[in-house]
Amino acid sequence: MRPILSAALGLVLLAFPRPAAAQSEPVSAGEAGPIEMVRTLLLLQDRIAQGSVTAYAGQARLMARIEEPMLRAEPDSWADRRRVQAAVTFALSGGGPAILKRLGAVGTPPEPEATLVRGALAYLEGREAEAGSLLRDVDARALPPSLAGPLSLTQAALSAKADAAGSIVLLDRARLLAPGTLVEESALRREIFVVSQVRDLRKLEALAIQYLRRFPHSIYAGNFRQRLAYILTTLDLGRDEKLFPMLARILDEMAPEARRDLYLLVAGTAIQEGKMVAAFWASEQARALSSPATREAARASLYRAAAEIVSLPTIDEGLSRLKALDRAMLPAADIRLLDDALSTAAQIRRDPGAARPSEPSRPVATRLEVVSPGPADASETLILKAQAAIGRIDELVRRPRP
Repeated sequence: MRPILSAALGLVLLAFPRPAAAQSEPVSAGEAGPIEMVRTLLLLQDRIAQGSVTAYAGQARLMARIEEPMLRAEPDSWADRRRVQAAVTFALSGGGPAILKRLGAVGTPPEPEATLVRGALAYLEGREAEAGSLLRDVDARALPPSLAGPLSLTQAALSAKADAAGSIVLLDRARLLAPGTLVEESALRREIFVVSQVRDLRKLEALAIQYLRRFPHSIYAGNFRQRLAYILTTLDLGRDEKLFPMLARILDEMAPEARRDLYLLVAGTAIQEGKMVAAFWASEQARALSSPATREAARASLYRAAAEIVSLPTIDEGLSRLKALDRAMLPAADIRLLDDALSTAAQIRRDPGAARPSEPSRPVATRLEVVSPGPADASETLILKAQAAIGRIDELVRRPRP
């Protein structure tokens, strides 16, 4: 290793300590460069989990510096199992398959590392069935902490489709094996999505709150909030009001402005999904967090009114609220919603039987009603809606809580 690079890596190692578990792998004075460079990459990634834009920008350059000497290493150097483990860690931590292909070309490393190399390469090349067969029975807990976390994440990804419960166990393991690291941050983001699919709402709440407390500034926090917004809008809030307190407890972990924007996102999507009870509730939460005469207050009022007009007992109040709105305060998409809501209210006034007071969570059959997308398109549609608010939330969530 060049002296300048070696010195720089040493400074990084001193500046960003890993958790105690990871420090159980001492670095000797004569240790090969690629091993300590992979550890430096992990340190850099841990800073990314804490929100370091500089670390994120430098990650690709460091990966290139790590990969080059690994690809040029002499074949006999791979007899050291620690080097092989470092290569697998590097590949599963974003380094890609090139080094694993190189290992296969220069000769098969000894077991059990040979299985790790073949399994990791199959995973990175998209051969999931083969990867699952090779990695399924590998006990990550028997491996060095630097490899155990990334391998658990990989095993969880491979089992997510066929065995959600097993995937959750593996993601729990990844979090426990690598606390405070990018591995834990990634495992939390993924696990929240998986537990929502099996409707373990208690664990969903616990994991979401844990993420917002431990990694609020992560570079990938926007991805988390995007997933969370999608999850919250697919829960059957309109039929189960017991979920409202859970949602409130999760969002209470955010700064007020971020909380307001996510409530607006939930309210707007609930309108389109025909979940008027959820829309009314979420819009009220957003209104309470909005300053008067602001765009956010206008949007909250619109969503509340749109929920009110489809029920006869509240149609007059909702219509008055709609007519009082200043169009200049609304974005283009919400202006279209306003027009549809006014049209719907007029139709209900002409034909009161069109409204169903006993079913306030169902939209009437007018232009206000949005046909729900099919399963293949639902995720993409909701994610696109979530992205509209993510940019603002990413900045707002960084502000200290009052």
